[in-house]
Amino acid sequence: MHRLGWRGCAALAALAIVSSVVLSATSATASTGCHYDLALRQWVCQAVSSPGLSPHAQTKLLPGPSACSWLGKVYQCHDEQMGWFDNRDGCYYLLMIPQPAYDSTLWEGHPSGQGAIYQFMCPSRTGTGGGWQWRVTSPQPAAVVPAVQLAQQAFATLTLPKPVPPSSPSGARLPDGRPYTVVQVPTWYWTSPASYVPQHARAAAGPVWAQVSVTPVALTFAPGNTASTVSCVGPGTVWTAAAGPWTQAPGGCDYGYPQSTYGYPGGELTATYGIVWRAVWTGSGNTGGTFPDVTSTATARFAVAEAQAVIVS
Repeated sequence: MHRLGWRGCAALAALAIVSSVVLSATSATASTGCHYDLALRQWVCQAVSSPGLSPHAQTKLLPGPSACSWLGKVYQCHDEQMGWFDNRDGCYYLLMIPQPAYDSTLWEGHPSGQGAIYQFMCPSRTGTGGGWQWRVTSPQPAAVVPAVQLAQQAFATLTLPKPVPPSSPSGARLPDGRPYTVVQVPTWYWTSPASYVPQHARAAAGPVWAQVSVTPVALTFAPGNTASTVSCVGPGTVWTAAAGPWTQAPGGCDYGYPQSTYGYPGGELTATYGIVWRAVWTGSGNTGGTFPDVTSTATARFAVAEAQAVIVS
């Protein structure tokens, strides 16, 4: 009887799993030719002659750029037959499915449900290079999330403020109660300053992080007729009577309606206000970039009246 190398134990352990043979850690030997050595605190397997098994058989490694090392030698971090490589001891660990029946010795005194039993193989060792061992976790590294993905996640958590349209562009209402503006008079458009402030969000996964800064860059105004959308920089300025009816808005945040809304449903149109947001992100590893601009919108209904139709009280 001798202790198998890591490939021999791999074959026997695989055979034991397929055959669903449950080994007891307290027994001296088992039907598979393996027994648990209390001094070594691992399973030791008896050599079994198998015509189809060669101790020098090649194992198929999963492709991938990742590499691990032990005592200066490089190993694939994952092998589909042996599991994940642990840089701390130079061994591969593969979670056993199904798990052996609970035994306090095999679980090294840990309670049932804590940790799990792994089949381990140590290609760097001679003699006993494998067996079963309790571990609290697998050496499998946590999935690395790209910084750009974290940036997208952070961006998705933001609720971008919508513009707050004025209750009436002219600050007054027609005798029938409709808010209104006047044909050819510069109609100022604006939003509340509180809705026009930068937003920030951050996300992290382990050592990888990303931060998104979203800044308002323009206020848009779709007048609700057949004309194109206009825009200006900044939140606009609230119109007051002190500015006078013919004064253009500071920063160009105004629009002149060429025609009244006579003939529109209800005598009103629907204008759309928008805040254009620009997102820039930075992340770990000197990463960063931008996302396409997005626009938050709100609407307002009002009439466009001819000047002679407006009755001033």
